[in-house]
Amino acid sequence: MRSCASLGALLAGWAVQVGTHTAYELLVLGIAVSTAASAVVLLRLPAVAPAPATAGGPRRLALRDRPYLLLTALDGVMAIQFKVLTVALPLWLVVATTAPRWLISGTMLVNTVIVIAFQVRASRGIDSPTAGGDAYRRSGVAFLVSCSLISLAAGVPAWAAATLLMAAVVIHAVGELWHSAAGFEVSFALAPERATGQYLGVFGLGAGLAEALGPVLLISLCITWGRPGWYVVGALFALTGLAAPLAVRWAQRQQHAERGRFEAPKKVVNADRPSGRLTA
Repeated sequence: MRSCASLGALLAGWAVQVGTHTAYELLVLGIAVSTAASAVVLLRLPAVAPAPATAGGPRRLALRDRPYLLLTALDGVMAIQFKVLTVALPLWLVVATTAPRWLISGTMLVNTVIVIAFQVRASRGIDSPTAGGDAYRRSGVAFLVSCSLISLAAGVPAWAAATLLMAAVVIHAVGELWHSAAGFEVSFALAPERATGQYLGVFGLGAGLAEALGPVLLISLCITWGRPGWYVVGALFALTGLAAPLAVRWAQRQQHAERGRFEAPKKVVNADRPSGRLTA
């Protein structure tokens, strides 16, 4: 998936650099062909039989779990970061900086290489909800630094703009590694086994909302408003990261309470019975 994204970014950068009608037509044609090829690959995957539903659990359990819903919302806000490099940064590079346009492809390529090379290594220590909350906090700080560097790329010479943008992309990629690992850990670890499917389905709504609303938010703040908008977006990421550990602790307290509720009562010795038999 990442390698395909990199290839697409390189082609898009070529089209932007050339700037001709034919180049953009070829770009659209390439997107259509790659989409059709992806569909063919998916059709060749083997079918998986659905597992039987677990009886005894209430429906829409995840929608009643307020701490988990809060984490879903926070992860959705953080997921807007995926649109920073694909929507906001390319537009900012073209309209507000003197950096070469081919750098759009370069930023995507660097991000992809870092994520592919270090995703497993970055997630090794994130093996609990608490560690996931800490990773959210670190990613928020990384995104704040990255957005600040991107904003500073405006109004400086081309070499300085390119340097700032590439540094921002590297820092953003590190934040993306932490954010992705945190989302995987928190979403699975805080979902009860009897309702894992519906919990993960609810958690995915956050990313879906970011996919739909993220471009509008980023264009309005970062492109229309300009440099101050980048600081606002970075602060939004940082504050979201700071709130995540608190939401994780709330979810853990509720999870422990739910486990205690479902545990069988301990058996005690009935003193009235000489035999010492255990009774509930």
